[in-house]
Amino acid sequence: MNMSKSRFNIGLAVATITDPFSNQLARGAMLAAERLDANLFIFPGKYVGVDLSVKEPEAKYEYQYNVLFSHAANAKLDHLIVAAGTIAYTCDVNKKKELLRSFGDTPLLSVSAEIEGYDFLQYDNRSGIIQAVDYLARQGKKHIGMLYGVLSNSECAERYEAYLYALKKNGLKFKKSYAAASDISYCIKEEAEMLIDSNPELDAVLCANDMMAAAVYDVLHEKDLRIGRDIAVVGFDDLPLASKLEPPLASVRADACLLGQRAVEKAVNYLNGIDDGCHYIDTQFIPRQSSCGQPETFTPPDTFFSGDSEEIIGSVLRYISGSPGGYHVDPETADFIRRIICSLEESFILKKTSEKDLRDIMDIVDAYFNKELVVNENAIRIHALTDGAYNWTLSRCPDENIPYLRQLYVYFYKRLNLYILANCRKLEESYSDRIHFDNLVTRDTLFYNGNLSDSYARILKKLHHIGSDTSYIYTFEKPIINRSGDVFPEDPVWYFKGYAYGAETFTVPAEEQRMTCPQVFCNKYLAADRRHTMIAADLFSAELQYGMLLCEPETADFFDELEFVTYQISSVLKTIELLKNQEKMLAELHSRNLVLENISKIDELTGINNRRGFYLEAEELIGRPENNGKSYIVCYADMNDLKVVNDSYGHIEGDFSLNALARCMKYIFGDHAVVGRTGGDEFAAIVLKEVTGGTEELTERCRKIIEEINTTSGKPYRITMSMGLYECECENSYDLKDALDKADDKLYEHKARKAKNSTK
Repeated sequence: MNMSKSRFNIGLAVATITDPFSNQLARGAMLAAERLDANLFIFPGKYVGVDLSVKEPEAKYEYQYNVLFSHAANAKLDHLIVAAGTIAYTCDVNKKKELLRSFGDTPLLSVSAEIEGYDFLQYDNRSGIIQAVDYLARQGKKHIGMLYGVLSNSECAERYEAYLYALKKNGLKFKKSYAAASDISYCIKEEAEMLIDSNPELDAVLCANDMMAAAVYDVLHEKDLRIGRDIAVVGFDDLPLASKLEPPLASVRADACLLGQRAVEKAVNYLNGIDDGCHYIDTQFIPRQSSCGQPETFTPPDTFFSGDSEEIIGSVLRYISGSPGGYHVDPETADFIRRIICSLEESFILKKTSEKDLRDIMDIVDAYFNKELVVNENAIRIHALTDGAYNWTLSRCPDENIPYLRQLYVYFYKRLNLYILANCRKLEESYSDRIHFDNLVTRDTLFYNGNLSDSYARILKKLHHIGSDTSYIYTFEKPIINRSGDVFPEDPVWYFKGYAYGAETFTVPAEEQRMTCPQVFCNKYLAADRRHTMIAADLFSAELQYGMLLCEPETADFFDELEFVTYQISSVLKTIELLKNQEKMLAELHSRNLVLENISKIDELTGINNRRGFYLEAEELIGRPENNGKSYIVCYADMNDLKVVNDSYGHIEGDFSLNALARCMKYIFGDHAVVGRTGGDEFAAIVLKEVTGGTEELTERCRKIIEEINTTSGKPYRITMSMGLYECECENSYDLKDALDKADDKLYEHKARKAKNSTK
C-alpha cells in the first residue's frame, strides 16, 4: 500500500541537527506534523557559503552533507520548509535567494530569513534585544558591547540595529569598538578576547546567540572576570544550555521549538488553501545571574502562592515552564499541578480532612511519580515549590487538619526524592545501554555474509536499539565523485537496497530496486497506513557519495545518534564497494587466468592441445571414477616428410600440412578423445575404446581422411601420416606414458613399412 495521498508530505531542510537551534526547530516540526497528521522528511545538511575546515580541519568534507538539499529539491514533496537563516547564515540576501531557488518549484517557506518572493517565518528580533538593553541599563550598566555575528545574516542585522536603537533610547554611549563581527558558532574566542581586551571598561556583552555567549563565558573565566558581577553577559535563543551554564545565562527567549511548530502549521495551512499571515514569533528577555539579575530558576518568590487557586496554578505553571504563558509544561505535569493545588484547597483548606482525603491525594502523587518520566527541571522546580505549597496550605487550613498536612508533606518529599533518585539511576543505565547498543550496531554492521546483496539490509538490523523504528537504505548505481564546489547530478539513478521494520530486515528484489528520487520518498515499502517522520542521513566517504539512509525516529532523541549512524553505515558502504570491486577484480583475474591457462594448453598453430594440455586432459580423463578399469586406445603419430615439404615448398605449406593433420586426428578419434600436438610434427591421442572403434577401424578412418585431403587440397605434394595404436588399461600417468611409448614403437613399425614419396 502506498503512502496515503491525502496526507501531506512536508520537507524540512536544516543545518547541523546537533546544533541546538536546528535540533529544537526539528523537534517542534515533529510535534506539529504528528498533531496535524502530516508526513515529515527532515534533511539535516550543514552550511553554505562557509568553509568550516579553516578553523576545524576535521570538517573538510562537511560540504558533502549539503547533497541532502539536492535530494530534497528532487523529492517532489508537497511543501518545503528551509531554515535559510541558519543554513546560509554568512550569505547575503542574494545568496540566500539563490539557495531557495535551488529547491525548484516546490512551495517553500523560508525560516529565519525574510527573502523577497517567498513566504517567511522568523523571530521578532528587535523586541527581545531592546528588553535586554533596557534591563541592563536599569542595572546600572553603561558600557554595553555586542558580538553581533555577520550583518549579511538578516537576523544578526536586526539584532544589531535593535542594540543600537536601545542604547540610544537609554542614553548610553556607543563606541565603534564596542561592536564586533564574528562567526555565529562557538568558535569565536579570538573575537571575544579582542573585544574585551580592547574595551576594558565594558560592563556588559550582548551575543547574537547562546553558543557565542558560551564562548564568551570561557574567555571571561580565563581572565578571572566574574560573570554577572564584573561583567554581564546576555545571549539569544534561550537554548536548553542557557540555564545550565554557570552562572545561568540571561538570554532572549526565542523558542525554536515553537518556530518549528508554526512553520509546519503554515505549510499545512498553505496546502489547505488557508491564508496564514503570521510571519513573526515573539521574543522575550529572561534575566538570570549572568545579567546581575536574580536567579530565574529554583527560587520561586512567595507571591506565587497568593490569590485564588487559578492564579496560583497560573503562577506555578509559568515558573515551571520559564515562559510567561506557561506553554512549555508537558500535559501530565500541568494536570498534576492543577489536581494537587485544587485538592489542597478542597480537602485541607475548605473542610475537615479525612483519611480518605489523604489517601486520595497520595494516589495523585503516586500516579504522577510512577510514570516513565525523565528527571528534568520540572521535577527539580516542583521540589522547590513544595515548601511554598505547604506554607500556603498551613496558613489557611484548620488546626485539626495540620497532622494530615504534615503526613502529606513528608510523604510527598519522600516520593519526590525517590523518584529523582530512581530516574538518575535510570539515566545512568540508559547511558550504559546506549553505549552497549552503539557497540552492537558497530559490530553487526561489520559482519558480512557470503552474499553482498543482502549486506545492505543486514547493516540496518540493530538501528531499532538506538531509536529508529524503521529504516531504509538507498544507493546510487555507482559511487558519485562530489568535490567541493561541484554541482551534484540532477537526476542520479537510485537503488533501494533494503529496509528494516524493527529488528526484521529485508532485501528488496533486484527487479524492484531501481527508482527515481521522488519514489525514494514515496514507494510501497514505506507503506503503512500511518503517518511518518523520516530523517535523512547522507552516506559518503571523503569525496565519494554512496547514497542515503532514511530513518524513522521513535523520538527526537535519535538526532543525537544520527552522525554516529551516518559515519558507521558510510564506512560499511565503503567496505561493500571495496568488496564488490574485489569480487569484480577476482572475476576478471579468474577470466584472464582461464585465458592464460587455455593459451598455455593450446597449440598456437593448430588450435588443438599442446604437449602440456594433452597430458593434463589425458590424466583428467583417466582419473575419472567412472572410467576406472576401462580400456583405452592410445595413439602416437607424426607427419611424414615435413622437412621435405618445408624445404621444397616453404614453411607456410608445412604449416598447412600440420593443420590438416590436426583436423585428421580430431576426425579420426572423435569429440570424446583427447588429441594434442606433442612436438614439431608429432601428435598423440587417447580415447575410451567403448566410444570409438577398434584399431583396425581407426586405421581405415585415417586412410580415408588422408586420401580425401590429398584429393581436394590442390597442393603439389602429398600429406601423409604414420600412426601407432596401442590398446590398454590406464590408471595413472605412469600407465599413460608406458602406453604412449608402446604406441610410439608401433608408429616406427608402421613407418618402416611405408615408402617415402612426398610428391604427387
